[in-house]
Amino acid sequence: MTCACACLFAVLHAHVVVAPQPGQSVLSVAHSHNDYEQSRPLALALEAGFESVEADVLLRGREVVVSHGFFDFADRGSLDDLYLKPLQERVDRLGSVHGDGRPFYLWIDLKESSRELTDALHALLMRYPMFSVFTDERVYPRPVVAILTGDEDAKRRYTDEHVLRRACRDSNRFDANDPGADRRWTWYALRWDELTRGSSFTEEEGLHDVEHDLRRKVERVHATGRRLRVYAMPERAEAWEAAIAAGVDLVGTDRIETFAAFLRARAVRVASPAAPSTPDRAAIAGLNGGNLRVR
Repeated sequence: MTCACACLFAVLHAHVVVAPQPGQSVLSVAHSHNDYEQSRPLALALEAGFESVEADVLLRGREVVVSHGFFDFADRGSLDDLYLKPLQERVDRLGSVHGDGRPFYLWIDLKESSRELTDALHALLMRYPMFSVFTDERVYPRPVVAILTGDEDAKRRYTDEHVLRRACRDSNRFDANDPGADRRWTWYALRWDELTRGSSFTEEEGLHDVEHDLRRKVERVHATGRRLRVYAMPERAEAWEAAIAAGVDLVGTDRIETFAAFLRARAVRVASPAAPSTPDRAAIAGLNGGNLRVR
């Protein structure tokens, strides 16, 4: 008990400057899915103004490395070098990742269930004062929130076995009988086709119907006290518009610059009294470029 209290004191009194949080930003819903596959991991998302990125991890020896899976032999580097050190440097310099006091979300996708991985990850995250601290009694907010996704056993083990946690977790399955949110399980991350009956916006499908399906699911998720990230979405403006209008909290994309441009154009349109209530079809065609990609 004495040791736990001493650890808590040390964790909570580490020097971190957190500015007051302003309201929602234009890019609050933007999530860089599989960010490590970008030409410049993390940097491209930060330059675009994203507030959420995702990295898949495995344990190689004693190091937590960024990699899509055991059969992906081209490790991109360590989680520490690619994400943790650069984010901490920005927090030390700016007070928060973007210097605006808003939280930044680092999603860590656990690609294996081993205890060795979760133990190594816990030790690694505890070295960084930028991360919010979770206990069963309260949350101590800091500039960066780590969220574990991926392997169910691994992320549950992490949150269930540590009194002090520098990460919370999600679930990749929704059940109407799920309990309400606690300080361990705070998000859902669900596939697009599970929420919309697989809609990819063919000629027969409409924006309104998909938005209606999404809105019902979002309301059910929010009723549990959790938030929703949607992944494996069609990379086109109709899908983005439906998700945002339905209240999805984070919209995953692999097309960082295109999605950022869409969000900024949408903000201008919504702010204009004369703006149409649905996205301009010519603008949609330009953003889509005639391509549909689901990953």
